[in-house]
Amino acid sequence: MSSQTDLEQPVTGFAADSEAVGTTVRIPAPGFTDRVHGAQQTFRALLDACGRPTTTVTLPCEVSAPGLLTRSAAAFLLTLADDSSPLWLDSTLASDPDVTAWIEFHTGAPLVADRSSAAFALVAAPERLPTLDSFALGSDEAPHTSTTVVVMTDPELDRTVDGLWGVDGPGFPEPAIWDAPALPVDFAAQWARNGALFPRGVDLVLASDDAFVALPRTTRLTTVDQMVEVA
Repeated sequence: MSSQTDLEQPVTGFAADSEAVGTTVRIPAPGFTDRVHGAQQTFRALLDACGRPTTTVTLPCEVSAPGLLTRSAAAFLLTLADDSSPLWLDSTLASDPDVTAWIEFHTGAPLVADRSSAAFALVAAPERLPTLDSFALGSDEAPHTSTTVVVMTDPELDRTVDGLWGVDGPGFPEPAIWDAPALPVDFAAQWARNGALFPRGVDLVLASDDAFVALPRTTRLTTVDQMVEVA
């Protein structure tokens, strides 16, 4: 029989091996410190981010995230994902058992292999973003059935070569400059095609460890070269 000391070994990370019963006991990391208020505060922060595209909105609550997930990506899932919202994970996240077990435990969202059937998608880094038209694009009658794509970012590492994009559209009193993360090289062309589908099209949420940045389908992007031509 295991001693009391054996049974009381501290658990670190997401999973712990229980020698007392000869099995692996996977203990999910916590979610929100305050579940109700955390979800409410996160929802308001996401609304704020969508209303002010490309503006950094700080994560307003305490939340724990497992494995590779950023804290704001975890907060997004805890707030919006449930058993009626199919979720697609890129291969990096799908292969992380800490992430998949945490999602199952806290949200119940079914994981799907076909991203064109996903209500939400989670991408581990900007450079791993699949082509936008491979996600669900919605329909003219039900544009809300498109995929919201959450892209995890690290502001210290994920920078574009050119650094700046011109942005305009609803939510902008006037055209602005966006210091964007390192999105795929053809992202501007993809985003233009996505915008041309309106009211269809995907929306993006960039999720660093402590903040959100929203890029709704109505936001127009201008590359640095185009900005120079216009000037």
